[in-house]
Amino acid sequence: MKRIFLALTILMTGSTVWAQQAGQFGAGVILGDPTGLTVKYWLDGTKAIDAGVGFSGDATLYTDFLWHSWDILPQPKQGKLGLYVGGGPQIDTEDSTEFGIRAIGGIDYWIANHPIELFLEGGPAFMLTTENDEDREIDFNAGLGVRFYFGVTGGGKK
Repeated sequence: MKRIFLALTILMTGSTVWAQQAGQFGAGVILGDPTGLTVKYWLDGTKAIDAGVGFSGDATLYTDFLWHSWDILPQPKQGKLGLYVGGGPQIDTEDSTEFGIRAIGGIDYWIANHPIELFLEGGPAFMLTTENDEDREIDFNAGLGVRFYFGVTGGGKK
């Protein structure tokens, strides 16, 4: 365990770039609904795809296409602050399998000189299939999370 902590500490302190570059991949955890694991892949400086698997009550799988803006909020002296919106499919499994479309909005903060993204997001999930078609519902997804980006070297702010 000490070796894993030491390796993560070296990786986190050795990088001086934010990961909003094409091809960057991050993984982490999200707490909320759903609580679980999350990944994100950057297509360019403003577009990314995220996905997750959650285990808060039932199993939830989702993926989103996200658009980011780095110009709306005033930037802090340290790090980087952005807003994002997006959406994509969601599958919930409890007693039955339900399919839906979720819309998501969030805010993310990139820790200065570290490949770490902190984020807070939320939005509705419009469930399209249920056991009883008359009982269609709207769920609300929200969470607080962190992602660590792998292989981040060179470059700078986008």
